[in-house]
Amino acid sequence: MSPSQVVTAPPSVGSVLRAQLPGAGFVHACQARTRRDGRSALQAYRDMAATIPGWFDGLMALRNRGMRLLGMKDLGSLRAVQDTVAPRPGQRLGIFTLQSLDEDAIVLEDNDRHLRVQLALQWQGDVLEVATVVHTHNAFGRIYMLPVAPVHRWIVPHLLRRQVQAYD
Repeated sequence: MSPSQVVTAPPSVGSVLRAQLPGAGFVHACQARTRRDGRSALQAYRDMAATIPGWFDGLMALRNRGMRLLGMKDLGSLRAVQDTVAPRPGQRLGIFTLQSLDEDAIVLEDNDRHLRVQLALQWQGDVLEVATVVHTHNAFGRIYMLPVAPVHRWIVPHLLRRQVQAYD
């Protein structure tokens, strides 16, 4: 893997989400080699959130309006990652709730009656991996994922590529 090249592949053997794979309805991961330069997993998450293009945040706003009409929660903005110095599990960071955090890996989650989404950003040396695992709980969750899955498969590698280009 050359610098700034993003590779889409199953979550790595060392992925913190590996145990969540059985029964998942959607799994996606991509990796890129870059200079870590002492960056923590939390910093990598904040940096990725900062690369979200305005048009995509606009799509999230449309999603939120539509979901409110259906009685679903408004997740807010993907770019709205609070600058909390020492976040703790259970605390919201952008649209997700922090599940676990160490220097090498951050695991975030959103869980409702329709689906459970887990997102991990994990450093493995100078390789940054972004992995997503989704477990759907019912038909609405499966239907919801029909348009979300292809957009996710496109936007996450795009964001990771922008992020590592800024690092290199």
